[in-house]
Amino acid sequence: MNNATNFSHGSLDLEFASRAAEQAPCPLSASPSRRLPFSNHGYPVRECRSCGLRFLDPQPNDAILSSIYTAEYFLGEPGQDAEERVSALKRATAGLYLRRLRSLPDTAGGRLLEIGCGRGEFLLEARASGYDAFGLEISSHAATAANLRLGSERVSTGTVDTFSDAAEPFDVVAFADVVEHVRDPVHFLRRVHALLRPRGVALLITPSLASWSARVLGRHWMEYKLEHLFYFTPRSVRLALERSGFDSIAITPNAKVLNLDYIHQHFQRFPVPLISPMLGFASKLVPTRLAYHPLILPASGMAVTARRA
Repeated sequence: MNNATNFSHGSLDLEFASRAAEQAPCPLSASPSRRLPFSNHGYPVRECRSCGLRFLDPQPNDAILSSIYTAEYFLGEPGQDAEERVSALKRATAGLYLRRLRSLPDTAGGRLLEIGCGRGEFLLEARASGYDAFGLEISSHAATAANLRLGSERVSTGTVDTFSDAAEPFDVVAFADVVEHVRDPVHFLRRVHALLRPRGVALLITPSLASWSARVLGRHWMEYKLEHLFYFTPRSVRLALERSGFDSIAITPNAKVLNLDYIHQHFQRFPVPLISPMLGFASKLVPTRLAYHPLILPASGMAVTARRA
């Protein structure tokens, strides 16, 4: 009888734990979430029933993420010519982002910080556009490369939590393809808020669940990468910014400058059924001149600007 009673209580505990897990709250809206019928490299993906945010629960540990962020993390074949081609694409994309910034009132020039600056392409374009540009990069290898390109120690190695506050606030803080990597987006955005002057502008680029690629590819979306811990909808990114003290939020689909060779490399690194093999086959047929030709293409993300309230 006692064994039966204990078993009954254990079953109830397991059932309660299962229900609690199924109703795990969204880290943004605190609304219940549901577990989706697929995983990201073995990690369950959940979706908020209110704002649509998707997130990994649990998240990969620090050791697993550190094994991903190596010197080889950035796409591109070895060799100076290949590196220069990729760099040219990134600088052209940076030009698109900077035009977006300069279209806003009181953002043409001033102090600018890019978080996750990689090898410094955006900073080079920002400096050429009249900004006093600084960078922050978690990869020491990339930070060293960026400082060599900039010709001075403008890029610090670390995160927003280790970054020592500048002597004066920034007019612009930009971060492209970063917020989906952080463990706590609201904490990250509040740190960005603290770095800005009053009415300073944040420029945010992140993959969007409302993009054409997310809708078409579904669970095979190429942005379901292990290092991407969060996947935003326009509604959820707006909520995250508002909770972090921002207003004047504008959200549009994003575009990047890419070429067919770079797209092929991306889909080889992050395989998608049917598409990756097709691109591999096409890459053997397309003439080199066309494979390297830059194109402005609708990307899988959204571009967001917001002001410190």
